[in-house]
Amino acid sequence: MIDEITIKEIESLLPNISRKIEIKGLIGKGGQKHVYKAIDLDTGENLVFKVLKVKGNILERLKREVRAVDIIDSNHIPKIFESNVNIVSEAESLIWLVEEFIDGDSLRTILQSGRTFSLSEVVEFINVMFLILEKAEKHNIVHRDIKPENIMIDVQGEYWLIDFGISRHLDLESITITHAPFGLFTIGYSAAEQFRNRKKQIDIRADLFSLGVVATEMIQGYNPYLHKASDILQVIKRIEQKPLPALRIDGDDRFLMAKFIKILGDNRLSRRPKTIRDAIKIFDIVKSTLNI
Repeated sequence: MIDEITIKEIESLLPNISRKIEIKGLIGKGGQKHVYKAIDLDTGENLVFKVLKVKGNILERLKREVRAVDIIDSNHIPKIFESNVNIVSEAESLIWLVEEFIDGDSLRTILQSGRTFSLSEVVEFINVMFLILEKAEKHNIVHRDIKPENIMIDVQGEYWLIDFGISRHLDLESITITHAPFGLFTIGYSAAEQFRNRKKQIDIRADLFSLGVVATEMIQGYNPYLHKASDILQVIKRIEQKPLPALRIDGDDRFLMAKFIKILGDNRLSRRPKTIRDAIKIFDIVKSTLNI
């Protein structure tokens, strides 16, 4: 069991950063992960300061997160300016990152306010995600954690994809134990091949599944797999046995957008587009039929 990060430990990291930063407030916290808003005292630039207390192969995961952000190099992924590791003990380390600050809200926060999204907004969301995923696919990277918590909408209405912390690099040796019954996943958003740890089947189509689920949630206001589920086993059963619901979307007079989202999030791997390029080709045809 890893102890929580203390304020003293956070403060001990600041002298190791090349920028002179001041912590302004906590953005989010989850056990061994703290995320702060910070300011560069020399430039006045807002930043994100992320600290994780880790052990074992989590260190390798951080290296891969930084690598993914660097090589994908998208205008819709926050840049990581600096990162390093501080040893706490033989068993534990503190990993910190200084990242680009996105002035806006997570999609989760917006959905929790009760808001749903229009057809044009969902089209723009998918457009941006395809731009990111097309680059990721070229570098054999699968995000593996597309969900409302990892999507930001800034004050200009632009979409951002964050947190490549469990990204899968298909050209590197897998970190997850091969014979583990479950891989890393977020319940309700991950495809069956991902949570069942079928490594040879995991590729960009796992991200397409998650994208289809998120688009459905943006339109109807809730995740159909999580909605009124009694436990995690029921969610898993739903994903493996039930398709996404048929959507009715204003402006989608021929129901092609609804069918496209359902194809993206098809629980059968073979039914999803094989590549992002294939998905984009279909999407271009769909967009030409929409009334937006």
